[in-house]
Amino acid sequence: MPSDKRKPESDFLNFQKRYSPDMHLKLRHLEVFHAVMEEGSVSKAAEALNLSQPAISTALTRLEEMLGYGLFFRSKGHFTPRPEAFLLHADAELSLMAVEQFSARARLIGQGRAGLIRVGSIGAAAMSILPELVSSFTRDNPLVEIDLQVRSSNRISYYVSNGQLDIGLIEAPAAAAGISSIELPVPCVCIFHESSELAQHSVITPKDLAGQRLIGIQNGHQVDRQIIDVCSQAGVELEITVRGFFFAVVRRMVSHAGGVAIVDALNGMQPFGDGVLWRPFEPGINYRMALIIKSGAAPAKPAAEFADRVRLALTQAAGMGGGADV
Repeated sequence: MPSDKRKPESDFLNFQKRYSPDMHLKLRHLEVFHAVMEEGSVSKAAEALNLSQPAISTALTRLEEMLGYGLFFRSKGHFTPRPEAFLLHADAELSLMAVEQFSARARLIGQGRAGLIRVGSIGAAAMSILPELVSSFTRDNPLVEIDLQVRSSNRISYYVSNGQLDIGLIEAPAAAAGISSIELPVPCVCIFHESSELAQHSVITPKDLAGQRLIGIQNGHQVDRQIIDVCSQAGVELEITVRGFFFAVVRRMVSHAGGVAIVDALNGMQPFGDGVLWRPFEPGINYRMALIIKSGAAPAKPAAEFADRVRLALTQAAGMGGGADV
């Protein structure tokens, strides 16, 4: 019987070659993978990256070869993500953000510019006060760039704690580790179409909502919970048949006479000329927000100044519910 002359070391090396991924990843591989996951198809990813579809397919195939396992199911030109792809998606996004951060900082240093502020915000502030604050701040500080990203509270907290964002505006409470927070409650107001009978009231109470079609935010949202609680105590049964998730979306529904809503004063009191009126709501309901930064790391001067402006704007908003737009 012939003897096996292979050395144990050779067997181990062969095993490594077969099962260990060749991790010479390039930025293009991550960009292609992230684009396909975000856009949902190869064709849309190719359009977003200004590449051909064959180039996208080739890059994905090469990435899978380097990893040593598949990321997508392929069927007649369609790419469907495997579970492994979903597990890697967030890491790919973080890696691309890190590269973008490096490029941006290097560009600013090369140009002798003052700085870059990376701000993460939930939709409530991003669609109300932040556009004006960003515009006024950059007018006053023309050598500062601001990157505003709209994300969920959990994602913003994670990015701030990791240093991927300088400032975050999230829904309170801030429960993540590695961040410092200042809680900033904003009062809520009742909004309705100008044709509504509620326009005759100077203040809206739970009893005024009886028989009204109320547009909610989302199941379990802090504002919806408070509304249900105060109305229940007043013996008022609410009819919530529609929810809009974002305050700005809810306001758009109200502008089309789709019902009434209780929203934060930032969105509710904006004079958009859309036929929406507002009144204070009693008993008071607050939308709790938090301004967060990374613990133990003082932000750069431009970021600290911008954070002060955000805090001042939200503090002023806390006194916005006292009058009405009559």
